[in-house]
Amino acid sequence: MNAARKLRPRKAAGRTRGAKRAVVSSGGMAPPVIQPNMLVANADMASSTLTRVRHDHSVISETRYLNCLFSESNFEGSSFQGCGFDGCVVENASLRGVELRNCDVEGLVIDGINVGELLKQLTGR
Repeated sequence: MNAARKLRPRKAAGRTRGAKRAVVSSGGMAPPVIQPNMLVANADMASSTLTRVRHDHSVISETRYLNCLFSESNFEGSSFQGCGFDGCVVENASLRGVELRNCDVEGLVIDGINVGELLKQLTGR
């Protein structure tokens, strides 16, 4: 494992004897929690920023993203089932080949166009 990313336990003042806390050494970043080819189920993520995350070819099920920002992230070939994206923003992304089925698109805006309202007018629903 790269020394800059190696986790090592460190004693903290006021902790019970034997209690340890993992700290990332050398100011490095911890390994990503979200990776390609993952199964994510029943997760909740709120007010988070996901920038340049590779989450391609993953299955995401019954997961709620609330007020999150997805920026320059890759979800190519991923499947989202029973997920919520209320209040989220997706920017600088490719949505080629995306298919939305049985989704509540009320308030869905793409490049300033309220697509949810357009669909309501077209379908009468």
